[in-house]
Amino acid sequence: MKALSPDGSGIPAAPPLRVRLLGGFSVTRDGGAPSAQRWARPSARTLVKLLAVAPGHRLHREEVMSVCWPEADARAAAGSLRVALHAARHALEPELPPRAASSYLVADGALLSLAPGLVRVDADEAESAARAALRLGHMPELSAALGLFTGELLPEDRYAHWAAARRGQLALLRERLLLRLAEGHLDAAPERAAAFAQQVLAASPAEELAHRVLIDALLRQGLRRRAVHQYHVCREALDTELGVRPAPETERLHRAALAAAPAPLPTAPPL
Repeated sequence: MKALSPDGSGIPAAPPLRVRLLGGFSVTRDGGAPSAQRWARPSARTLVKLLAVAPGHRLHREEVMSVCWPEADARAAAGSLRVALHAARHALEPELPPRAASSYLVADGALLSLAPGLVRVDADEAESAARAALRLGHMPELSAALGLFTGELLPEDRYAHWAAARRGQLALLRERLLLRLAEGHLDAAPERAAAFAQQVLAASPAEELAHRVLIDALLRQGLRRRAVHQYHVCREALDTELGVRPAPETERLHRAALAAAPAPLPTAPPL
């Protein structure tokens, strides 16, 4: 049985809307079919994406127009925005009667927003879980939070400037989770610690803490030569990207690897 609208009108309340940004854009409603196939206009889809990545899921109309129609004059851009708003409202809520207010896409004067409490964005849920897990520092919570990062934010808009800040913020949070998991597994499972550190380095080659954890994990597995090699990879990355040398903690691990590394095999005498 559908819940009734909280305004007491007797009209069934709209079901929660879920917006997926990680791994690609899609929209679904709880208990309903995906809405992605009902987008009549690309600009309508872009409008919802803009609101989903914006802080507080709220933007001024002029901000939307400057992104979607940067070359148009004010009158033409305003007309295009009206058309996009209409298309977006009906893509999200196909049963919406003509001229009725959308349950999900709210206009408040010059401001446009996604309805708080009714619209849920996967990137927000991943961020909240990551921050809570990092605050607690427990391995199960850290692992569960990492599992919510199911892909890159809007890979189809990888080079869109309006998504860059949110993408970077989420990438940094994921990296922090990986580093904490890597450090947390050093004692009991150094091979897992190494795997987490390698994931960080795949995206951030000059992240020294990831190099240090990887060197330490290799040492704990008795892989001394690989640990020495990883130190040199670290040193080169730091010099190339940042122009700095490894920290004393990294140098200490390098010395430990050198001290325990087996001697190189003797070279065969020339014939």
